[in-house]
Amino acid sequence: MRVIPHENKRIDWLIVVVVGALMVFGLFTLRSATYGENETLFSKQVIWDVLGFSLMISILFVKDSTIRRFSVVLYVISVVLLIALLLKGTPIGGSRRWFKIAGISFQPSDLAKLSLIVLLPYLLERRWFWKSLFLTLVPGILVFLEPDLGTAFSMGLIWLFAVLSSKVDKKPLLVLLVVALILLPVFFFFGLKDYQRARILSFLNPEEYGKSYSYNVLQSIHAIGAGGFFGTGYMKGKANLMGYVPVSYTDFIVSVIGEEFGFLGIVSLLSLFGLFFFEVSRWILNVKDEYWEILMVSSCGLLWFHVFENVSMNLGLLPVTGVPLPFISYGGTSTLVFSLIAGLILKGIAIARVERKM
Repeated sequence: MRVIPHENKRIDWLIVVVVGALMVFGLFTLRSATYGENETLFSKQVIWDVLGFSLMISILFVKDSTIRRFSVVLYVISVVLLIALLLKGTPIGGSRRWFKIAGISFQPSDLAKLSLIVLLPYLLERRWFWKSLFLTLVPGILVFLEPDLGTAFSMGLIWLFAVLSSKVDKKPLLVLLVVALILLPVFFFFGLKDYQRARILSFLNPEEYGKSYSYNVLQSIHAIGAGGFFGTGYMKGKANLMGYVPVSYTDFIVSVIGEEFGFLGIVSLLSLFGLFFFEVSRWILNVKDEYWEILMVSSCGLLWFHVFENVSMNLGLLPVTGVPLPFISYGGTSTLVFSLIAGLILKGIAIARVERKM
């Protein structure tokens, strides 16, 4: 394996500052979203953010060779945990998505996404197309059985971004996509649970499901609309403080931003994410190592999907899938995993910088 000298000594401070700014933005929003109820969640998120930020920086000091070798171990651990979750996990709302230990919830599916991000480049740089597909389907199916359609879909996207950025033959991918499109109606009627179909139908006709599956979305749209251009003011949003938007501190946190900070607040948030994606894209074009190119593309693709889907579902532009907004929504496991992904991106940029001067 090629040794990269001083691979850990170059850091992209712009990425670090942007991630830190997003975390601070998220904490301010979460403080308002949990005010008067669930206030302990704010204190917990402060701890998660500090731990996540520390992990992001720490990844820079892990050797490139160690990350590659540990990818298989991480994958095996995540699959074992997903199997154990289906057998022994704590059922919440009809789903088994979390382990609860000493009052702390842990979501193995987030770890599985991270494992795919570090494992797939290892497989695809060796041109193992079908093996990469199989090893993606294993955790994807386990997560789908929880059931968690949004996370299972995001795993498929990680694989898709990884394959598209690799040098493998793309013809099998084209065939798979055609087959998937043909089978999509069958999957809709026979593969989804009733509430999952209802979520999609409620997106197409929200008024009909206004008191059930579309309730959160309609309340979110009203809250964002009430914010106007400048917002109602920090901790002055009626829909937020009166609890009109359920789980506003997780899936629908954009409704709090839109109501209290207005259109300007949402644009500011998206600008931070845009700056992040622009900086990462700039370095993806310069990285020479195929492993890190695939890893950075799939990582950036996953983060982009979370941002695009979460903001869109808050505005009623896409069906609700329950994916959190990176560094903004409340969540321990998701915050740590997103931070580790950002750390891997920093590692890839550091390696690209060294390679450029070699």
